[in-house]
Amino acid sequence: MQALIDEFSKDEYASLSDQAAANVVNLKTVVIRVWVDTADAITHATQEGYYAVLKHTSESDPPDQSSQAFQCWAAAKNIIGFVESTKTKKIDMDSEGAIGMKMAMVGCGFATSSQVASLDALANRTLRWVDHVSADTQSAHSVRVIRDIINGATAKRAGWTQQNVNQYNTNQAAIDAWKHGDLDLVI
Repeated sequence: MQALIDEFSKDEYASLSDQAAANVVNLKTVVIRVWVDTADAITHATQEGYYAVLKHTSESDPPDQSSQAFQCWAAAKNIIGFVESTKTKKIDMDSEGAIGMKMAMVGCGFATSSQVASLDALANRTLRWVDHVSADTQSAHSVRVIRDIINGATAKRAGWTQQNVNQYNTNQAAIDAWKHGDLDLVI
């Protein structure tokens, strides 16, 4: 409830009718980060062509330990070992380990920075804002209830009488009906 109060208190909703405010908030989206299924990461790497390079490198004989090639061989071995482990079901793309692996893939030339960015983007999920805050789809009525709560708090701070609050709510309902041409919207 507090998330809705905070959201509808924003200036962008002030001039909107209850129905229009509900429409706007229902269409609002947020991007969140989620853990990626390991199988999806392997599929991505296979389709992009760098999984075979990592696999081939990890299975080859180790180069001289003092060379840069050894560091890349060790990185490939680590990455393949990690994603093929039966214990690894999901990958936190924002963890230090995953960030290090992604940097090694680019630094060693196993993958391009755009391929790694595309891999990293598997962790992005777009959700409706109302679902993200567990608020469900909003209606004109639910917006009116939230606005009544907001207006009640404002009225108390401003010293409004109940008559002032009632008049405000009546006016807002009339505005909603006028903007939508639907007298059934008057709440």
